[in-house]
Amino acid sequence: MNRISTIYIIILCNLFFFSDAAGQSMLLKRMQVSKTPERGLVVLAGAGVAAVRSDICGTPGCNEFRPVFGIGAMYKFDPMWSASLNLDYVKLGATEKSEARPLNVSFRTDLYEVTANIHFNLLDAYSGSGGYRSSRKRFVVPYAKFGAGFIYYTATSYPGTGDLSESQTKYDPEREYPAFGIVVPFGGGLRFRFSDQVSIAPELIYHLTSSDYLDNIGPRLAPGNSRDHYGVASIRLMYTPAIKENIFSRKAQQGK
Repeated sequence: MNRISTIYIIILCNLFFFSDAAGQSMLLKRMQVSKTPERGLVVLAGAGVAAVRSDICGTPGCNEFRPVFGIGAMYKFDPMWSASLNLDYVKLGATEKSEARPLNVSFRTDLYEVTANIHFNLLDAYSGSGGYRSSRKRFVVPYAKFGAGFIYYTATSYPGTGDLSESQTKYDPEREYPAFGIVVPFGGGLRFRFSDQVSIAPELIYHLTSSDYLDNIGPRLAPGNSRDHYGVASIRLMYTPAIKENIFSRKAQQGK
């Protein structure tokens, strides 16, 4: 996961510096102008890839970067703080190629994750100050994110490599599945604002879990090893519903 994380961080930094330079263009200046308050409900949807760190695999070379899909809702309290509730479906998989065990081992895991998160903008969502603060917003805002929740998962391991559907043998489950666990996600990303309604946020989040069975290899087969964790690189679409003027208030004003 280290090499992938480094590449992803470099990409995010390049995007940040590019957008900062491009912010001088007339297009970005027009996009910055807004009379919509930086608060309220935001609908989230996203997709990405996940990699696992477990008893079987702890490096990019043995990982299978499998898909992640998620939905959620976020509430912006002010230009700096937000809170979100997320539901994500994560697929994990890896193949062990080690002399420590007599057979190579592969696993596949289907995981559902429900988390509550706090978002903190590292820059104020508004650019400028004073009289400009109410009408100009930044095109790009870096943010930090952390939270807590639970996971609901089923893990299957089998000998050799290849797809799970092609395996003639499956190892016995190390515990009863489906199983629950606690998860603590943390990380960050960049929010790119394209309009009052639409933003896109690439983010990199690491997930600490309370489980040692995400790969179906528990303490009995790998004593002394730590818990299983996973990282997710994703892009989230953020949609802010337009606030329509109250039709009754408008009629009341016209009647005066």
